[in-house]
Amino acid sequence: MVNRVCVVIPVHKQHPTNAEVLSLRACTRHLASYDCYLIFPQDLDVSAYTTIFKSLLPRPVTPQWLASIEAYNKMKLDLRFYNMFSAYTHMLTYELDAYIFSDKLNQAHAFEFDFIGAPFFEGYWEAKPDAQLVQGCNSGFSVRNIQSCISVLSSMNKYRKHWIFYKLFLSPSRHIRLWLNRLTNNRYEVFITGRFAFYFDGFHLNEDVVWTEVVPKLFPNFSIADGRSALQFAFEYNLPQSLQLNGGNLPLGCHAWPKHPEFWKEYINFDNLT
Repeated sequence: MVNRVCVVIPVHKQHPTNAEVLSLRACTRHLASYDCYLIFPQDLDVSAYTTIFKSLLPRPVTPQWLASIEAYNKMKLDLRFYNMFSAYTHMLTYELDAYIFSDKLNQAHAFEFDFIGAPFFEGYWEAKPDAQLVQGCNSGFSVRNIQSCISVLSSMNKYRKHWIFYKLFLSPSRHIRLWLNRLTNNRYEVFITGRFAFYFDGFHLNEDVVWTEVVPKLFPNFSIADGRSALQFAFEYNLPQSLQLNGGNLPLGCHAWPKHPEFWKEYINFDNLT
């Protein structure tokens, strides 16, 4: 099956920063051969973006979807969002604090998993230099299988009875929760920790944690990139160690590069960044 990829670039303000302009220009260089959609709140003037990337496809969405970080995370867990792009096989999310170095998506394992992004290290953003890779990937620069995401979100309601059971009978008793968790080989961990509440309650959880840590517990066939493959795709933090573990090679791209200028200045031209 031929991979048909769309690129999704979410924005929520009229004018990009200088760093975001650099990110968008890198996207223009390496991803212009794909259908690239600018996702923005209805009625926002996005001419500053389309002037830089002339083939961008404007796709306005309800302003509530981009009203806050929490709302944005909810959008990326909304079946309606994925149905908008159901004509494609894969979605590449390119937030404008991402940067892409080449167009070689196949060589970076972009289509081998249901979700791939910069890998998580133990301790996450507070990871120490000797931290180990752990399951999970960041979504700021990522690729996900659209049909797999649609399948998961279309099947979530079958867990509603488990959620009601948890709320009524399990949540008051730590002993019963732990017993049931052991009985189900830790599968009930998503209920015990409250992480499942992202879907049935007002609980906030970053959507990349949902897709790469919670969903695989409920849908074991939903495949997440292993750490070594993910490093070939993207870096986000623990950068010197990431480079070392990747054999001294740059990944396809990176996320949150403006937070680490001392590392990235060797690889990204900051001349126009003021």
